[in-house]
Amino acid sequence: MGKALKDFKIVVYGLGPIGMEILKKCEEHLRGKVIGAVDIDPAKFGKDIGELTGLEQRGIRVVSSIKEVAIQGDYPHIAIHATGSNLQTVWPQIKELVDNGYSVVSTCEQLSYPWHRYPKLSKEIDTYASEKGVTVIGTGVNPGYVMDTLVLSLTSVLSDISSIRVTRRVDVKKRRLPLQKKVGVGMTEEEFNNLATEGKIGHVGLEESLRLLAAGLDFDLESVKNSINPKVTDQPLSLPHFDVKAGEVIGLHQVSKASTEDGRNIELDLVMATSVNESEDAIEIDGDMKQKLVIPGGIFGDSATASIIINTTKIVALEVKPGLQTMKDIRLTRNIHL
Repeated sequence: MGKALKDFKIVVYGLGPIGMEILKKCEEHLRGKVIGAVDIDPAKFGKDIGELTGLEQRGIRVVSSIKEVAIQGDYPHIAIHATGSNLQTVWPQIKELVDNGYSVVSTCEQLSYPWHRYPKLSKEIDTYASEKGVTVIGTGVNPGYVMDTLVLSLTSVLSDISSIRVTRRVDVKKRRLPLQKKVGVGMTEEEFNNLATEGKIGHVGLEESLRLLAAGLDFDLESVKNSINPKVTDQPLSLPHFDVKAGEVIGLHQVSKASTEDGRNIELDLVMATSVNESEDAIEIDGDMKQKLVIPGGIFGDSATASIIINTTKIVALEVKPGLQTMKDIRLTRNIHL
């Protein structure tokens, strides 16, 4: 196993805030594995990845196309893809990576379990990746871990399950600006509700987590209900990047619920707002026995996403499973020491 893991190469595709975090962690913990970096930002073209990460120069410069990165030897090549949340939008990028010989580990939230939202596209991706002999998988902290894969692991010690409830409380004051905007901070309540009606705001991937969890447990869902509502402040608030007026939005409360015909229930409850004083993740499972796991402080999404992406990349390198995979399909992701 050690030999296989020493013989793989990585390209980081997409150098936004998460992509940069991934690139830096790759350089810190997988030294020599990165053979290329791709981004559409002209300001990054030609820059050495060492310059971008604040580490030593590597002689690897950012390019605008995966075609400019040469495959090196007969090793597994994995592209870490971090450009967007919408699967229909990013599929052409992923397809090009597959065409150039790469398995793909992506941060695309809708790719974490796309079989319900995009059944035809999922089949297309699965068939295409299978024919090319590579793996395509989407993962991250949420979706990909805290509200789905971690829950699946906890069910291992139960013989029967009647209900699952997962809550995630995120203090977005401590998170990056794009995430604050993603959850509506600074909007009017009307703006938020209009965007919510159009499906243009909120956390992407909550229902994907629910369906991944259900699929992993072989639950046949009878109904699924989703809701999203703004959290509003009654007093002015000053944030590092901008100020919020009284009556404006400071985040969201998003819920995805499901039930089976035989009465089993799953509820995923997410609050991402500046009003959260202490982040926390909690999992409660009822069945023939009760399980409760609380993570005080929660799992910090940005750095943890980079870590799980890298650790999933190791698993994919260790055992390429051709086709479209999910976190329930591959072996347990963990931090394999190299």
